[in-house]
Amino acid sequence: MDNSKPTTQRARDFGLPDYFDMQAAMGQTKHVGGWTATQELAQLCHLQEGQESLYVGCGAGTAATTIAMEYKCHLIGVDLLETMVESAREWAQRRGVAERTEFRVADAQDLPFEDDRFDVLICESVNTFVPDLDRAAQEYVRVIKSGGYVGLNEAVWVDAPPEAGSEVMTALTGQKLRTSEEWMAMLDRAGLINLVDRVYAVEMKKEARAQLGFLSFWDYMRILGRFLSTFLFDSNTRKLMRLALSEPRAMYDYMGYGLYAGQKPA
Repeated sequence: MDNSKPTTQRARDFGLPDYFDMQAAMGQTKHVGGWTATQELAQLCHLQEGQESLYVGCGAGTAATTIAMEYKCHLIGVDLLETMVESAREWAQRRGVAERTEFRVADAQDLPFEDDRFDVLICESVNTFVPDLDRAAQEYVRVIKSGGYVGLNEAVWVDAPPEAGSEVMTALTGQKLRTSEEWMAMLDRAGLINLVDRVYAVEMKKEARAQLGFLSFWDYMRILGRFLSTFLFDSNTRKLMRLALSEPRAMYDYMGYGLYAGQKPA
């Protein structure tokens, strides 16, 4: 009888780049627009205190637990990687929202929840990695209540990028960026109504401040310490950082993010 412990799945097992394993080890994931974008998306979805919300692609948990703190809602977060889920649970404990949050492993394309359960579903920087967008969108609509809202925050090209730079970004993050029109069409095909879209260019100074909106000074120092430890002792992390540094900074002149929200018909 084989009593060996199952091996924890890594990002590559799901066709994702090792970049995600590095982020899980650091205990931080981020999305374009940072906390500023998340707040605006929550407003577009009319998120209120006491509602039950689903955060698809919770990552390491910084955004999901901040939402639970600020909006005092009950939040369930899901992610493909167990290491991300473990990090999110750790953040929930640290921030005092463990009783109002739950994190579990799940696929956006096959959500393990009954129909018409959630008031709001939020998903940030996830769908650029999803193989079957229409299947995922149908799942989003299925699990929210009639009259509830689905909100997406996704990176977009606001102008056609240089081919070389686009290839580096795909190699590093695995993202397939789309246009704003494509994201709106996805939500429309899923049957959502009262669609809203807001598109913003990436401004590096504002972006840095927006990312810090999730973290206190001690949170930042803790993540920095974890990064340095991972960088020193993990050769794969060093390889990823070299690749990241090869990405042309001018790429951000072509990149933006879009906030998209729609309502499930009553």
